[in-house]
Amino acid sequence: MNETVVGDRYRVERTLGEGAMAVVYLAHDEELRRPVAIKVLGAEVAADEELRARFLREARLASRLAHPNVVRVYDASEAGGRLFIVMEYVPGSTLADYSKLAHAEAIGLVRQACAGVQHAHDAGLVHRDIKPANLLLRDDGVLKIADFGIARAADTTQLTQQGTVLGTAAYLAPEQAAGETVGPAADIYSLAAVLYELLTGRPPYQAGSLAELGELQRAGAITSPRDLEPSVPQEVEAALMRALAPEPRFRPSSAA
Repeated sequence: MNETVVGDRYRVERTLGEGAMAVVYLAHDEELRRPVAIKVLGAEVAADEELRARFLREARLASRLAHPNVVRVYDASEAGGRLFIVMEYVPGSTLADYSKLAHAEAIGLVRQACAGVQHAHDAGLVHRDIKPANLLLRDDGVLKIADFGIARAADTTQLTQQGTVLGTAAYLAPEQAAGETVGPAADIYSLAAVLYELLTGRPPYQAGSLAELGELQRAGAITSPRDLEPSVPQEVEAALMRALAPEPRFRPSSAA
């Protein structure tokens, strides 16, 4: 972005990443003298009054979350007609950087994610966009979930219109991909989809289009994880397949 200072407080240092709807910058909080990550949303979100209000409301809810496995949200506001959210800066990598892990390591990481998601669900907040790129792995092995308070800034229909990529859609629960109202069960599905990929090296469904992906999801045509990776324990496979159930009511009742 053109400004070197955002919100008269945060001095931008460099770009950390870019996506379809936002750009993330590393910045320095001039008042508290600490590094922060700033996600600046696209101008189309701020231009829609309903989306703008929803984003700010959800971001404020997210700022109440305080858990070791959730990225802290410090601030949410707008500058120059652009909405932004200020978050804890987490040095390290994301789970998108890993194609496959030993089952003990993969399970340990997703256990951490489950703990963070449960904390948010207890506070009445559903993430709606759990995927490897939003699961940050700190250098000391602590996993933190990013982007609580942002996924609600746009519903599934709008995401699709803006070009949801097939790889991202692979982690969406079937009911969310269909544009239906979602609850905590959608996050549980997404966590399971991430774990499936960490264990087997591929997502639960492989499709050539969003329409084909939807058909496969509704049919529940998933290859057994143990068929792809025999070292996966049977009890892990059973829990994983339950969490990937097409119908939300058949999934575990909580992330815990």
